[in-house]
Order: sequence, then structure tokens, then C-alpha cells
Amino acid sequence: MRAKGWVVLVILPIIFSFCWVTLRPWSVPRTLPTQVLYDEVVLDPPPIRCGEEIWVPAREFGVVAPGSGYIPLSQVVPAGSKTSPEDNGEVIRVPLWGSGSQRDSHYRYYPVYQINAQLDPEKRVIKGHLTLAYQNPYFYPLYDLLFNLPSNGWPGGENSLTIQEVTLNNEPASFRIKGSRLEVSLRQALTSGETLKAEISFTTYLPERPDRLGVWEDIFVVSGWYPILSPRGGGTWCGMAGGLVWGEPYFSDSAYYNIELELPSFLTVLASARSTGTDQRGNQVLWTFTSEKPIREFAFVLGKGWEKASVQVDHTLITMAFRERVVPSFLDTAVRAFKFFKDYWGPYPYSYLNLVEAPLRNFYGMEYPGLILLSTYRGYTPTVIIHEVAHQWWYNLVGNDSLRAPWIDEGLAEYSTLLYYRTYEPELYERLKVNIIAEAGERLSLEELSELLNREFTDFASEKDYRRAAYRQGAVYWLKMEEKMGVKALQEALRYIQEYYRFERLEPRWLENILEFYSHHHKKE
Repeated sequence: MRAKGWVVLVILPIIFSFCWVTLRPWSVPRTLPTQVLYDEVVLDPPPIRCGEEIWVPAREFGVVAPGSGYIPLSQVVPAGSKTSPEDNGEVIRVPLWGSGSQRDSHYRYYPVYQINAQLDPEKRVIKGHLTLAYQNPYFYPLYDLLFNLPSNGWPGGENSLTIQEVTLNNEPASFRIKGSRLEVSLRQALTSGETLKAEISFTTYLPERPDRLGVWEDIFVVSGWYPILSPRGGGTWCGMAGGLVWGEPYFSDSAYYNIELELPSFLTVLASARSTGTDQRGNQVLWTFTSEKPIREFAFVLGKGWEKASVQVDHTLITMAFRERVVPSFLDTAVRAFKFFKDYWGPYPYSYLNLVEAPLRNFYGMEYPGLILLSTYRGYTPTVIIHEVAHQWWYNLVGNDSLRAPWIDEGLAEYSTLLYYRTYEPELYERLKVNIIAEAGERLSLEELSELLNREFTDFASEKDYRRAAYRQGAVYWLKMEEKMGVKALQEALRYIQEYYRFERLEPRWLENILEFYSHHHKKE
């Protein structure tokens, strides 16, 4: 009896688990092509375009290459860099690599959010219904979905966002909430390229405080207010570092947004998407918004009595909103910074950029896609405006993991600010540069800086420690890289990153690959 019991309790569960993992039909991803369109995927490690030629990582093809480790695509697949007649000579096909389950190669599929929400300003409550169309972009199946609930991760906001119902493809779904995480189980695996529809009914409470989510002085600042699909990295979902009032304790991947907000008629909205119209409904107004292109998240600010001023730059309308009076010099600074970064880093694809004063207790400014908040609580300067405008390129258009590498976007925004002043106010540039280097502390090599900067968000002991590393040492990293590569080579490398990783997320290891390639390539010239 004991022997038979041992077989039942130990052997049979092992056999069952093996069959479950290996034999279930939905665990096998779809057959992957051998070649893909160059613009259709993000490959790990990345290909690199230099001039008219595409270079690929040699080790992916079993080839040893000196220097940067990259070889021309034409040497690997002679016909691979040629376009077919139907491509009109514009599309390049590359071999598919990095398709293992732990690799981060993926198709450029962007989710679509449709959010319908109503605000009760007296109760400071938003009731919303979110519909998400999600197509699995990875080369392996998914067995669950994870959503971050940022409003539950702020200090004191444990129950700010509650979930009433979740459905998947119109069927009730099993879910559970763990603090700032919403875990949704899938009945069967979502294979590579397969699409599902998720719907979530939720309620969000807006606390009375001058913060990223809160109401203060009759201004509603609303960010992190809905369930946001978590990004994935290394084959797992990425959560949120809760309980911190500074930095970026969560990040998100790009998606399309269509929003309907029903608000009292006395409130005006400035948002991180383009307003597409209003519809008067008694004492309420229905505002509609579209993101036009993918953005990281949707945030907005509500208030009354705004003073506004706008300037059209090509297809983009830049608007500043103030509570009392518009300061022309601030708008001029924003416009000039926008033009400079558009020329230096690459095109800005949206028709809107809104800058608005808002009560923020812990920040001088805060960036959202197409929306910049300027703190009336702490005050702000032209330097803050320039830094936040730069974030439209380094954060929104090209994102990064703010939990493990916050120095990428913050360091690049600081470096971009220095580039601006180097061009327009050289004397101020020299002073800012000296101050940044001094605040960064001990003099370190590029290698030492890289090791120091790539650490967990939660490893920083304080906001001062975080800002010193992510902002100051991050900027020094780019100044040192500029010395190593030269201004032209560094600009070319970062412009390529803006091209290849537009609406995507840049990992430190990919960044190092690209910088090393351009550094080596320009040395040969």
C-alpha cells in the first residue's frame, strides 16, 4: 500500500505536469518565417543601418567579426538586402533571429485602448470602462496578462483604483489584485500574432493632494488612473515599484488611445492626445481624444479659467496654459527647444504638444506624451521646460525601463538640454556643464559609469541619490561618450536609435551594441 501510494502521489503528478507542458496544443507557437521585413520587427540584438547598408550581429550567424561584431547583411544573405518589385525598392528583408522564449525580439504590434470615463468632481471619483485590443507580439505564447495599477502604488493610495469586472473576448475572466498589480488568467494560451479583447470596469478615487494623481486648488491632475498593460522583459511581465513619491516607479509600452471623457461643462481639459471634439449633454460635456500615433500612456489635467497661447510649428500646435497669465518668454523657450530637438533628434509625429501649469509637490516638471506639467507648487525655470520637451523624444518616442535603467531617458534629457544651451547660450552651457560634473561626484570612466548607472530603481537610498545618478551621472555618461566618439558619430548613433526604436523600448545592452558599432565605424573613417 505504501509503495502504491508513493506512485500515486509522486509519479503521476510528474507525468501529468510533463504532458501538460509539452503536449497541450496551444503551447506551440505558430511557425515563424525565416525572413521578415526590416521595419516589421524589433530584433534582439538589433540590426544597424549605416548609410545605405544594413549591418547585422555576426554571432547570430555563427560568424566571428572583429571590432563592433557586426557585418554587412549582404555578406550573410546575399539576396537578403535586395527588395522585391512589389516593395517598390523601399523595404528591406532581414533574417529572423532572437526568437527564443527568453529573447525580447518581437513584432511591432501596438495595443489599442478605448476608454470611456465619467468624472464626479465633488466626490473626486472617475468611473471608467476600458476595452483593450491586444495582439501578442512575441514569438512565444502568453498564458496570462498583467496590468499595472499606478494609482494604487503611490504612497497612501493602496485602494485608489478598484476593479469591478474583467472579461476576455466577451466572457467573464478570472482575476486577482495584488496591490498595484492586476493579474488576469487566460483560459488558453495566446499564441504569437493572436489577438484578444479585454474589457475592464474600474473606479478611481482622486485624493486631495498636489501630486501626479490628485486634486489641489481646483486643478485635477490625472495620471496613472486606469489599468495599464504591463511591459514585458526577459520573458516576464514588469510590475511597479510602489511607495515612492519620486522618479518613475512604473513604465509602459506604447499603444494607440481613443478616449471619451464626460465632464462638467465648467472644466477644460488638456491631455496627452489630440482633442477631436466636444458634445454638450445638458450640464455635461463629452470630450473625445485620439493619440494619432502610439503613446506611452494617457494623462490629462482639468481646470477652469485657463489663459492659453499657441504657436504652430509645421504640423504641430504647441499650446501653453496658465492659471493667471501667459508668460511669452516661456512659450518662446518651448517652441525653440521643440524646433531644435526636432532637427537634432528627428521628426515629432504628433499634431499637439501641451504645456500646462499644475500643482506638483515633488517635481519641478513632469513629462507625459504630448503633455508637459510645470509645477506651480515648487516653481520651474526655462531649463525645466527644455528638459521636459526633450523627454518627448527620450521617454515617449523612445522609451526605456525606468525601474532598472532610469538614467537612459533622464540622462539623455539632461544631455539634450546641454546641447540646446551649447547652441543658443554658450556661456550658460559652460556653467551648467561644470555644475553637472560637480554634482555627479567622483570622476569615473565610461565603464565604471555604465556599471554604476544600471541598477535597480529601489536601490537608490533617497531622491537625492536617485537624481545624482539618473540625471547628473547620466548626463556625464553622454558627455564622456561624446568625447570618445565625437559629436557627429554620437548624434548619428542616437538618431538611428530614434529611427529604429520609435514607439519602442531601448534596453541598455542594445544601446551599448549600437554605440560600439558607430564608435568603431567612425574610427575606421
